[in-house]
Order: sequence, then C-alpha cells, then structure tokens
Amino acid sequence: MDKAIHIVSVVVKLDDNVPEYMQGVLRFCSVTSEDEDGNETEHDDLIDNTEFRSEDELSQHVASALNVSVDLVAIED
Repeated sequence: MDKAIHIVSVVVKLDDNVPEYMQGVLRFCSVTSEDEDGNETEHDDLIDNTEFRSEDELSQHVASALNVSVDLVAIED
C-alpha cells in the first residue's frame, strides 16, 4: 500500500513580466509544493496565465487546485 503524500508548504512565485497596462494584475510563473519528506514538486499544470486581482484570490485558487489549506500557500515576488 502506498503512503499518502501530504503537502506541508506551497510557494508561488509571481510573474514580474507583466505589461504596464496590466499593472495591478497578478499572475504566477511557478508553483512548487513540498511534502513532509522534503520532496519538492513543480505544478506546471497550474501555469496558464490566469489573472488575479489580489494575493488572497491567487492563494485560494492554488490551495483549491492542490487540495490544501490556504494557510500553506506563501507568495514570493
């Protein structure tokens, strides 16, 4: 029986290459999770140019997609 993998943290890096006319719009360029054994996983499937108006909205989206608590999601500029 396989051991269930439990994500303990998620780091979202924001896309800093946003055109001037889109100032105030947040997009992420990478999403990386870490499990309880320290293994990191890139979640490239979440990178789709979705636009967010707040860090809270972005965090909720990532947490929902990965089925984790929003408290585990950290955003880096």
